[in-house]
Amino acid sequence: MSAIPANSNVTILNKNEKKARELIGKLGLKQIPGIIRVAFRKKNNEIIAIEKPEVYRSAGGNYVVFGEPKVDDFTQKLAAAQQQAQDTGILPSASDVATKSPEDIQADMQAAAASGPVEEVEEEGEVDATGLSEADIDLVMQQTNTTKNKAVKALKDHNGDIVNAIMSLSK
Repeated sequence: MSAIPANSNVTILNKNEKKARELIGKLGLKQIPGIIRVAFRKKNNEIIAIEKPEVYRSAGGNYVVFGEPKVDDFTQKLAAAQQQAQDTGILPSASDVATKSPEDIQADMQAAAASGPVEEVEEEGEVDATGLSEADIDLVMQQTNTTKNKAVKALKDHNGDIVNAIMSLSK
């Protein structure tokens, strides 16, 4: 038996897999190209993933997947992603976070309460509602519980688009 040269694209199949592929050829299953990953979730939320699978589909809509299954540990991947983000400086590390004592936090809360609520100063008078439907203005007012002036301004800012006007006032 000759040696396989380095960097060659050779797949060695075991006996059972060869038989299964032979049967698939006889059943008329069609191979689906372009699938990168297949994941199966079990009842206990364990994920089994197959990277670079070969997927076949029958005329009835059933699938046959060939590849090497591996248990996918999502929590381990998440921890690695967080560590990488922290290393690149996206997330602050524990030494970068400023800590406050409970007394300082209480003092800040009391100062904010003493200053009173911040109210928006609203323009008085009628806002020009030309080009806008009265039904649209009423709908925005009802959905956002706001004044007519704010509803008209939001509709004008979004060129009469009701959905975007409601979203901007709902923030």
